[in-house]
Amino acid sequence: MTDITEKALKLGLIGALAALLLAVLNSFVAPIIELRREAEMRAVLDVLANGEKTEEAETVSEPGILQRWRISNDKGWILEMEAVGYGGPMLLAASYKSDGTIVAARLMDNKETVGFGKKAEDSAYMKVFEGFGGEISIPQSRTELANGADLVSGATITFTGIAVALEKGSKTVKEWSNQR
Repeated sequence: MTDITEKALKLGLIGALAALLLAVLNSFVAPIIELRREAEMRAVLDVLANGEKTEEAETVSEPGILQRWRISNDKGWILEMEAVGYGGPMLLAASYKSDGTIVAARLMDNKETVGFGKKAEDSAYMKVFEGFGGEISIPQSRTELANGADLVSGATITFTGIAVALEKGSKTVKEWSNQR
């Protein structure tokens, strides 16, 4: 056997062993990660429902909307949605009154840039959207904001991505309410 063949076989064996170890590790860690994600979502649902109970999650067939939870006593909906920001896909959750008005929103996951885009993780950033969506259209740019324009400054693509997703959620909630 040549020296190169022997080294290639050793490298192949090391690679196979590493893959096997990662697979075993993943089988132990994946359930823990899923439990953590569920606990995080439950905590967000509690905040977004403002103390009200939520029904079980339902899958939604609307593009960009992953799941919905009805808030008890017909107090509205909580939606888990996809948005697109500067860093790519973002995951957010928002609660809406039945007329499509945003009650609260939280950014769940993102790959936005540190400094500007990461500002959206702050609850104060998401507060600029509260109260919009029913009778008042959701601002699509920071120039449409009376208050909070400085807060979203420098993160235009992030802001627009979130606004577009929240607008989609608002329109969808209005449609659901009109079907009842």
